[in-house]
Amino acid sequence: MAKSRKAGRKNPRGTKKGDKIHGQKKGKKGEAAAYMTRAQALAKLQLPLADFRKICILKGIYPRDPKKKAHGMDKTYYHNKDILFLAHEPLMNKFFELKTFMKKFKRLMGRNERTLAISLEERKPTYVLHHLVRERYPSFNDAVRDLDDAVSMLALFQALSTDQKREIPAEAVNEATRLYQEFQLFVIRAQALRKVFASIKGYYFQAEICGQSVTWLAPHQFSQNLPQEVDFRVMLTFLEFFRAMVKFVNFKLYADLGLAYPPKRDTRRDAGSAEVAALEVEMREAGEGRKAQADAEAEEGVEAAAEVAAEFGENSEEARAMQLEAAKASKLKNAFRGCRVFVSREVPLRPIYFALLCGGADEVGWERGSTGGSGAGEGSAFAADDAKVTHHIVDRPPDSFEQRPGREYVQPQWVFDSFNTGCQLPIAPYAPGRAPPPHLSPFVDDKAEGYVPRQREVLDRFAAEAAGVAVDEAGAKEAGVGGEQQQAASFGQFQEELKAEASGVWHAAYREKKAKEAAKRMEDVAEEVETEDAAPEVKKAKKKAKKVDVAQSAPVAEKEDSEEEGELPAQLTPEEEERQRRKTLMPKKHKRLLQRIEKGEQLKKDQHSKLAKKRRQADKAK
Repeated sequence: MAKSRKAGRKNPRGTKKGDKIHGQKKGKKGEAAAYMTRAQALAKLQLPLADFRKICILKGIYPRDPKKKAHGMDKTYYHNKDILFLAHEPLMNKFFELKTFMKKFKRLMGRNERTLAISLEERKPTYVLHHLVRERYPSFNDAVRDLDDAVSMLALFQALSTDQKREIPAEAVNEATRLYQEFQLFVIRAQALRKVFASIKGYYFQAEICGQSVTWLAPHQFSQNLPQEVDFRVMLTFLEFFRAMVKFVNFKLYADLGLAYPPKRDTRRDAGSAEVAALEVEMREAGEGRKAQADAEAEEGVEAAAEVAAEFGENSEEARAMQLEAAKASKLKNAFRGCRVFVSREVPLRPIYFALLCGGADEVGWERGSTGGSGAGEGSAFAADDAKVTHHIVDRPPDSFEQRPGREYVQPQWVFDSFNTGCQLPIAPYAPGRAPPPHLSPFVDDKAEGYVPRQREVLDRFAAEAAGVAVDEAGAKEAGVGGEQQQAASFGQFQEELKAEASGVWHAAYREKKAKEAAKRMEDVAEEVETEDAAPEVKKAKKKAKKVDVAQSAPVAEKEDSEEEGELPAQLTPEEEERQRRKTLMPKKHKRLLQRIEKGEQLKKDQHSKLAKKRRQADKAK
């Protein structure tokens, strides 16, 4: 009887729902035991879900995806070490103190004891995140690598307005605006901007900071529609950490430039909502330091290139790459050198102002916020009727404003395209009232993608001519590779200006003549590119006609044989045979991955062929 009872049991005495032999529960040993669910983590830490999310974001801890999920596939898992890491965080005590404070505050407000509630609120517990920044970023370069998300978040919140329903406080928006403007001022001061692109999402910027590329997105300055499905409490938690992080980074960047942090503000410009222009007082006072810094950076670049050339050789790829980068950066810093630009009220001031000063513009004025008849906005450096203005940025039809002699009127796209090209492009294609050329993204490598637009070829050739490189060598060299050629071109231009002045030609007339010649040269380059694109079509037509003549003169039997031979597959090369053999030996998982990669490449090629076909059809229609 006892044996039958023992045999009827599923497990020996003392074991529960586990292995029949060892009596071990599921998920208590091995890889599955190294993870716990979110509910288990909340119970272990004694935190509500909102505080748990907040402390995970601040500490940089994210859920894991274990292979063996002991508690089900629908659970969120965290590593045990991460939860133990959170258990020893000093912020946990602050969260408990805040929880106690809220209980006392609500009780006093419920009793209408407002005086005691106000005095209690003055003693509200606070916390700082400095130790988390030092913990997550042991070195400064680690923080610079993570600046992309931080600056993008600051740029997003500086474009938002406060909202009580979404719990967006005014303090967070104001501090995000201040930090973003200070970061922009550093980029202007160091002339670290490298790429600009205006898209439907906003303005993409890329700056080179301490040898790292930092890319961020700034939204358009419109009234933002806050979607209901976005949890802004989570975004505000990220913003809280990014604010603490960017403060550290800005302080270090300003200290490297020898500037005091935080920078001074011009209250008059700040009242006129001139954004980063309100911080320009610091930059103006340090104007000589800015030139000295630029000269020092140029000398450092030359010394670094010389060291690389001495170590690897002057004709090595490393030395050429460094020379190319130094020449490209020098072109971008001097793209708007000598320009005095005025921005109309309908043009977005923030990105235009930022790109112009990063490109080396002497001075920028604006019309936005103007109340008097001079047309100058609050805090603007000069008025619209200033005789020294060289370029006027407008985005209106030419018959809706009065054009003043002695200045160029261009659309805002001219600023971005000129900065990306590294030189001032001709004015004629960007004149007010005309459809501007296509705005190409500098973040896309057209040659690597396999399709080079016509506008890219035109811009590359014009940049090569502006840098003094022969047009025939533009395919082998990029614009501005040699600093000596650029210096020779600038010296030759200076000699031509002196000759024109000696012959009695005014400088404005000389500039207008040069601009017309440049515009005509750009049109000639575009026509040359079109003829080069049409040349393969002519060759193809001739080849097709030759094939038709051969087919008509050949006998019918030979024609049938040739058609039958054309249907046979071509003989594979040894490399293709080796590739096919390797594909047959691949595991099924790797083979499917390779098939997806090849499918993606084929889709890209098909898209490029469609673009080329449309381009040929457009050329024929002309």
